[in-house]
Amino acid sequence: MKDERHVRRAVQLPVSFIGDVRGAGTVRNLSTGGCKIESDIQARDTHLLVLRLSLPQETLPVVIDVAAVRWAKRPTFGVQFLSVKAGEQQRLDRYLAMLPPV
Repeated sequence: MKDERHVRRAVQLPVSFIGDVRGAGTVRNLSTGGCKIESDIQARDTHLLVLRLSLPQETLPVVIDVAAVRWAKRPTFGVQFLSVKAGEQQRLDRYLAMLPPV
């Protein structure tokens, strides 16, 4: 059985980020443990970020308190979620449960 943290779902969600680099982009795939972001901003695999993911039909974005860039190949980079508040994780999990795996 696959670890749910690594089951990716194809999405197209707006995201903004601040931290070692700041900017905005589009989340292209998403799991409970991380995501792939497409952006004009060049991230490096040493960067730590705070993410704000905009979910459909949600007024407030889901906030990922700490996300570590694990790989970068312009114009995309992958992040691992290191710190997410329980309520934010629940909102993310509910959204992901509605989507088919990639």
